[in-house]
Amino acid sequence: IGWFSSPLMATRSYQKGEGSNSAKRGRQRFKPGGPVKQKTHRKNEHNKPTTETALPPPPPITNADDGPFPSYFTCRHTYEDSLIEELKLLAPDITLSSPFPGCVRMEETQILDDQSDHQWIDPVYALQSLPNCHVMQGQNSIKSIAKAIAENSTLMKQLQTAPRGSLRIHALVPGVGKGQRDPILMRRSQLVAETLRDILRKSYRACRRPSTNPETSLSQNGLEQIPLDSVQNSDNTWLLQIMLLSPDVAAVSLAHCRSMGELDTCLWPNPDYIAGIAKVDIDSKMPSSAYRKLLEALACMQTKPKPSDVVVDLGASPGGWTQALLLHCQCQVVAVDRSPLDSGLMQHNNVQFISGDAFNYRPSSPVDWMVSDLIAYPERVAELLDAWCGQRLAHTMVVTVKFQGDSPSWKDVEVALHIAQSHGYWARAKHFFNNKNEVTLLIKSDATPRNPVAIKSFYEVSWPKSDS
Repeated sequence: IGWFSSPLMATRSYQKGEGSNSAKRGRQRFKPGGPVKQKTHRKNEHNKPTTETALPPPPPITNADDGPFPSYFTCRHTYEDSLIEELKLLAPDITLSSPFPGCVRMEETQILDDQSDHQWIDPVYALQSLPNCHVMQGQNSIKSIAKAIAENSTLMKQLQTAPRGSLRIHALVPGVGKGQRDPILMRRSQLVAETLRDILRKSYRACRRPSTNPETSLSQNGLEQIPLDSVQNSDNTWLLQIMLLSPDVAAVSLAHCRSMGELDTCLWPNPDYIAGIAKVDIDSKMPSSAYRKLLEALACMQTKPKPSDVVVDLGASPGGWTQALLLHCQCQVVAVDRSPLDSGLMQHNNVQFISGDAFNYRPSSPVDWMVSDLIAYPERVAELLDAWCGQRLAHTMVVTVKFQGDSPSWKDVEVALHIAQSHGYWARAKHFFNNKNEVTLLIKSDATPRNPVAIKSFYEVSWPKSDS
């Protein structure tokens, strides 16, 4: 890919053996000359050093008829190789690269037998999908970029029949994938999105406020964001993503979000969080930082325990997940662990602490939720899931599966999901921004689908055998 070969930017095109334990991660992969901020020590008019930021060169501009129409996937930075490895398992011949941290680019290709739309690909390691992007260029002004997007007939014709209030607009830049608070070009990208929204309102009712609910909430980038319950069917949600790659070049993706199987509150691409990264930090002191994984899972599922629900927290000590449940859900928590919780939680009226082995604990009657962040081999977690799902001891579950070594074990993911599905549960695996060498299982029972669609999940393929 020509534009990736610039010395300003390090590209990781997939080669045999990448994604293994020997692959470099983190800063080692993107220095020097990578798409991170390049510091050039120059002097300003006051003879003091200044810092300049080098931008990656723009990609090829999309021709309306011939393309190219690449797709992008965001992921937790330093796990680009894992996402590339996962995508390669589905289609070995596709061309993949990591043009900047926290992002994988997939070139336009026919990768599915019955669907060519990349939007229906749901990799475990992908936080967000930007399918079938149009790369457009303005004339070095915010308004010209917004106008170029609005005048793209191939994109805009999809919105002609979209219901009122169904469009969401996300502004993002490459630095979002690294979790940066104020990445370069972010404010410019937001201004492009705001300008585009004002232009589209004049011609497309999808960009107007829904008549049934005139109030709007604010998205993370300050743009007006339409709540899911403001339209009659969440499957009517459309997502327009604008990723500014240079001051005048943007990769633009428009996708019709669909429900993920039976868990119809979970849409893909994710219309609720920019780059698929939910803001889950809690200001108060927490027993551990692991609570972020649970809150990300609840945000992804678009549901949480009700105050009347009973939640079993297996392996609860020191109490990060338990405290997050109390703060965000005000529910009843049964915390199971050999070690006690934080002293404040042990005295909490909504917490029942049970000292013992979390793997052997079974509630006397089915509960609403079970959550687990147990440190254990994947085989033990699989046995735990078999017991809880087989006896239907919980309606909804959030369980982490931790891998040995430095690479994911696709076989362990497949086994865990197969166990839940074989007992009649809906199950999905995701690697969230706060996950490390682990994945989070989202499991739910007795959900009624609205308009289920065939979304290609990578864990449905036959994974190669693994010794881990």
